[in-house]
Amino acid sequence: IKVEVALKDLILGDYGKKNNVNVSSLTQSEIRDIILGMEITPPSVQRQQVAEIEAQAREQSQLTATTTKTTNVHGEQIVVTTTTQYEAATFHSKTDWRVRAISATNLHLRTKHIYVSSEDISEDGLTFVLPKNVLSKFITIADLRTQIAGYLYGVTPADNDQVREVRCIVMVPQVGNHQSVTLPKKLPDDDVLKEMEPLGWIHTQPNELIQNGMQILPAADVIMHAGITTDNPEVWKGQDEIVITSSFTQGSCSLTAYKITDAGFEWGKKNRNVAGGVANAQGYSSNCFEKVQMLLSDRFKGFFMVPEGGLGWNYNFQGVRHSAGMDYTLRMDAPARFYAECHRPQHFLTFVQMEEEQEDGADLENFLE
Repeated sequence: IKVEVALKDLILGDYGKKNNVNVSSLTQSEIRDIILGMEITPPSVQRQQVAEIEAQAREQSQLTATTTKTTNVHGEQIVVTTTTQYEAATFHSKTDWRVRAISATNLHLRTKHIYVSSEDISEDGLTFVLPKNVLSKFITIADLRTQIAGYLYGVTPADNDQVREVRCIVMVPQVGNHQSVTLPKKLPDDDVLKEMEPLGWIHTQPNELIQNGMQILPAADVIMHAGITTDNPEVWKGQDEIVITSSFTQGSCSLTAYKITDAGFEWGKKNRNVAGGVANAQGYSSNCFEKVQMLLSDRFKGFFMVPEGGLGWNYNFQGVRHSAGMDYTLRMDAPARFYAECHRPQHFLTFVQMEEEQEDGADLENFLE
């Protein structure tokens, strides 16, 4: 019995020291629970919790009542009084195009800070020269989140067959998201382009893709490049065509040029129609691509070609009109910005409809005239 009493005093003394509680103030049921090992919150913590609950109850009783008056289609007035925040909070979306349209107006500032990747480049391959004027325009008409793309066309200088000079970027009708861009299956076809050779394609992306400390080409780009080459073997040979990625890094743009290897073509063809998309494709590695030499030059100027008609090249706001099998004709012109009025006619049609509804009101005689 003496041992039991000593153990009881020891347990109670330890509990009293830990929680700053006088042991003599504990009830018999609390003493029993403590000895049996149950967690007992000290009275000070209990009082704090009670105070918090009471404070919440007071706050709820002091809520501001909001009264809303609305009129339904029958002309009946409905008065609703509520103290909750139901339907009072405004919804903000990360994909709100208005915010991104304002952000896109500052893209021209990034053209002053363009960096070309020169790491892990093979010296024995072709060198591609990109004119600064078309690159600056391409970046300016882009969007920070949605990818845009264009086909590259150029020439081989007579004095050096290891160089390819890009002379034209063709903006075809397209829709995109933050991971990929969808172009029509039909390749650009125009008399102006017949004098030039296809050199691949260029696209923007929201950020660089880094794996194991190295820049890598997105798997979707390899599949798309292999698909274009497979569908048009007489135009794209697969040897001279490259993919240029323009990544929007902090306050600048980073350019990297890639060539698809034979292993990459095989992987791209095999996973072109894989179930579930690119995310379910297996076996992608750095063997599928290699970096190539690229230079920026202001020695010569380039130009753009855009689709004819008033709809422009960006179909993201009118995606129903875009399809992989669509046909288009081209003309030489400067491309419109991503959020230009011609790319989103539906927004302006809404304004017209609103004005027409207001004009359809009853004609009232103005006695003040």
